[in-house]
Amino acid sequence: MIFLHLIIGLILGKLTNQQLLFVIASILPDIDHIYILIKYKLFTKNKIIDALKNEKKYKIRFKTPLIHSILGLLICTLIYYLTFNTNTIYFASAYFIHLLLDWPDIDKKQFLYPLKYEFSGFLPIWSKTEKIITVISIIILVILFLY
Repeated sequence: MIFLHLIIGLILGKLTNQQLLFVIASILPDIDHIYILIKYKLFTKNKIIDALKNEKKYKIRFKTPLIHSILGLLICTLIYYLTFNTNTIYFASAYFIHLLLDWPDIDKKQFLYPLKYEFSGFLPIWSKTEKIITVISIIILVILFLY
C-alpha cells in the first residue's frame, strides 16, 4: 500500500488532532525500505518500481522481518514511550494499522518474527484494488480537511 499508509495517518491524525504523531507512526515501519534501497543500489525510480513489482525475481524483500512485525511494533512503541511518555496508544495503533494495511500485499512478510512463519497476501503491488482504496481514502481526507 504505497501511499495509503500516509493517507490513513493523515485521516486518523485529523480525527484525533494528533496529525504529526499519526503520520510518523503510520509510515515509520517503512524506514526499512531505505536500508533495502541502499543495500541493493536502487537509486532510480525505474529500478525501485521494478524491484517492488518483482521482489521474488530479484530475491529482494522490502519489508524486513524485524520492522514489519509485532516485535518491531513492540520495540518501536517502547522506544516511543520511553522518549515521549504520551499518546503511546496512538503511536502503537498507527504502527499496527500499517502492518494491517501491508497484510493483503502479495509479498512475503514475517509478522510473527522471530518465528519463521511467513504471510503472503493476494494483491499485487499498486494493484487496481489498491488504487481504488487510495482514491477513496484521498476523497475522505479532502472532505475531512474541508470541514
